[in-house]
Amino acid sequence: MASNAKYKHIEDDSKISAIGSLFRGVNNKLWAINLDFSGKASKSVQFSAAPILARRRILNATSGNKKSGLSRHLTIANATHWKLAKLNDCPAYHKAPKGRDHAQLCFVADAADRKVYIPQLELARVLFFHDPFLARLSLQHNALAEDFFVDLNSEGQTIYVREGAEYPVHYFNGDDNRRFLSWVLMDSDARRSFESISANLLLNQTRKGDYDHWNFSFSPPPLFGVELEMTGWDDRDSGTFFVWEIHEVNGLPSDIEGEVDFLHPKYERQVGGKPVKGNGLKGEVPELFELNDDELSDTDKATMALMSDTVKTSFKTPFITNRIAKKLKPVNTFTGDGDKEMLDKGLSANEKEETGNLPGGAWNNLDDQTDDTHLYLSKFQSFSDAIKCLEAQHQCRIVISKIFKLPKRDSSKKNLHMLEDTQNPRCMNLVEIEYKGGAITLLEIDTSDDAAKLSTMMLLISSSGWLSDNMSRILQGIMKKSLGWPTNIFKEKLEESDFSGIPHPKSKHSGRLKPEEIPPWAQRFFNWMSR
Repeated sequence: MASNAKYKHIEDDSKISAIGSLFRGVNNKLWAINLDFSGKASKSVQFSAAPILARRRILNATSGNKKSGLSRHLTIANATHWKLAKLNDCPAYHKAPKGRDHAQLCFVADAADRKVYIPQLELARVLFFHDPFLARLSLQHNALAEDFFVDLNSEGQTIYVREGAEYPVHYFNGDDNRRFLSWVLMDSDARRSFESISANLLLNQTRKGDYDHWNFSFSPPPLFGVELEMTGWDDRDSGTFFVWEIHEVNGLPSDIEGEVDFLHPKYERQVGGKPVKGNGLKGEVPELFELNDDELSDTDKATMALMSDTVKTSFKTPFITNRIAKKLKPVNTFTGDGDKEMLDKGLSANEKEETGNLPGGAWNNLDDQTDDTHLYLSKFQSFSDAIKCLEAQHQCRIVISKIFKLPKRDSSKKNLHMLEDTQNPRCMNLVEIEYKGGAITLLEIDTSDDAAKLSTMMLLISSSGWLSDNMSRILQGIMKKSLGWPTNIFKEKLEESDFSGIPHPKSKHSGRLKPEEIPPWAQRFFNWMSR
């Protein structure tokens, strides 16, 4: 991910003071949006930049972005009951530095002691515009149905990505991207809200000369109980608060339960072989990227993920998504995920076309903090059965069981923190048991995708205290050793006789044992405990 990307036509450290209307030439399919900057001339950028557009944000920052304004919390009762207004109707708007966006639309929410004015584009940005692809799709009538097919049946929930869909294949590698796309496609309130954007565009755009114009508007989902963390301008005299930027959206409701499978026509799971260099899906970073907002990107060139200030989000009831291969492709060698195509410094922030010349650059502002680790406990069913066997046959007692996601190593050329088959987070199950008054902790890592042959680690120590204090180091150490146990860390606290790896039984089924194989595995644990 690159953080050193700058728009070619915008000056350094340009602070957004106003976000105006959308416009496009009558013969142009791409929409742009007007921006005013503090003390500088007005500019425009393509609407694909929506993920990074918030008032008081600094574009082309040379020293980072600092939050502006006062902070405020808002718990939403029902967003569909909010009143509609223009920014010009907000008293706090007139007290703060501003630009020429007074005619833009906002929602008015009643808080305990304030009326909170939320620009409609800002709410849509944090709900839907986490990448440029959904931003562009939101302006196209019936785009979701044209690019995706949702199949709900007794066997499960599957989202088929149609041939020719713009959404890039490598975006489906991220469980956070898949979860939000699932929400937009499958949650009835979210989808209705998303599709209201293009409906309002068709109804309310106006034509002046050679240009179409539109003041962004949409119908929000109810968002029952959702909590927003915002910054903006507070006017005590009028009791109003004008929102500049929403930083967190917590507790999003969802219709979705269980697991959702994604199937893409271009995705094949490669099995066998050793990794070789270069995959063409992601680009390697030069010292500085220049974003050319006038050029289209080339369909045959890489797309660089561009880093921006993130929006922290979470779902009230999380769900799992799986990336499913259409078919398996046996190979002798395969392309490694971490090896990257070298890019020139010029990037296009726009969609891919056959006539495009530049590699693409795509903003991503998503920081999904949904508490979903409990959903991955089912991946450890055989391990859990062995622990239950210890309870039933060997007088052990489970004290605690926790799930940890393995962290990504930025310097690594392997995405081992994700399972190769489903591209879900790879997790570790920690279980502390009590035996004859003593504490023993077992660590089990999900290697059901055959990424490594890793024994269960047994430690003669409690899961609290030293182990808990050093858990982050241990998880990082596992990744540093490419899914190996960081025994050097264990030796800081334990004698070598106080920890040991217990091999898994051999099985024809990765990550799953037959019932008759469980008791012998549990016996191996007990033999070490009672030695």
